[in-house]
Amino acid sequence: MAPPRTADERTIAGRIRQKLGTLSPSERRVARVLLSGAPTAGLESSAKLADHAGVSGPTVSRFVIQRLGFQNYSEFQQALRDEIAARVVSPVEVYRRQRTDAAEPDDAGRSGAALADSVLASLQGLDETEFASAIALLADTQHHVLAVGGAFSQLAAGYLVGVLREIRPGVRLVPPIAAERAAALADIGKRDVLCAFDFRRYERDTQVFAAAAKDAGARIVLFTDPWLSPIADIADAILLAQEAGPSPFPSLAPTAAVTETLITAVAGALGEAGRAHFERFGGIADRWIRFWPGPQLFE
Repeated sequence: MAPPRTADERTIAGRIRQKLGTLSPSERRVARVLLSGAPTAGLESSAKLADHAGVSGPTVSRFVIQRLGFQNYSEFQQALRDEIAARVVSPVEVYRRQRTDAAEPDDAGRSGAALADSVLASLQGLDETEFASAIALLADTQHHVLAVGGAFSQLAAGYLVGVLREIRPGVRLVPPIAAERAAALADIGKRDVLCAFDFRRYERDTQVFAAAAKDAGARIVLFTDPWLSPIADIADAILLAQEAGPSPFPSLAPTAAVTETLITAVAGALGEAGRAHFERFGGIADRWIRFWPGPQLFE
């Protein structure tokens, strides 16, 4: 029996990235068109896709069948249609599909199992090369680190910043406020790394910010779901997390697990420098906590 696919391998883009190192030059041209262009590029005829990539028709067929594992080009296109449909599904539709009955006594157990499955799938599905790239970028203290997210993923961005700033300098959260984002973009440059959190439905504000940061020379670490934010086209490292959970709402638990795993790895890469910064940070924080008057109220 074949081993289960990772979260990334369940998408067509993920399958392509897994095969990049084994492709011929002409096959890589097809891969680049599918990865860097609009998701609908593969919905055109095989002849048009071949023309866009500058390759022959048989090369496209060989790529789809032998490299991606589809029976034919039609099956590839149907899988792509299904992915696009899943990528743009509205939260309202997701809510309708989920069971929303009153809670039952064993709901906590089912919830825990569902969350555990999503977290495990996310961590096991991390691409080693992408993960190593993210570690290297965040552990290089010559880079400043900025983090940005959307309506809900801003919480995950804040969590990353809240912990990362304890072990290294130059870490900043960019709030979802127009003036704050404009100010951040005015300062951003080649020494900066942007951690962007973008999940279905992908938010235009986050994408515009990431594109502007990339144009200014910043590197991008993207946290997204298996359907891939459009920011994936310009990201230097992509970390995938499941969003499935026990409720009708997307779960941030897998993203938090990926974030914690990354921070732990960055701490290891920083070594003694990270430990020293953590101790300085803790010493300052302890002085503030020590002078809080609460305990004296009962003396």
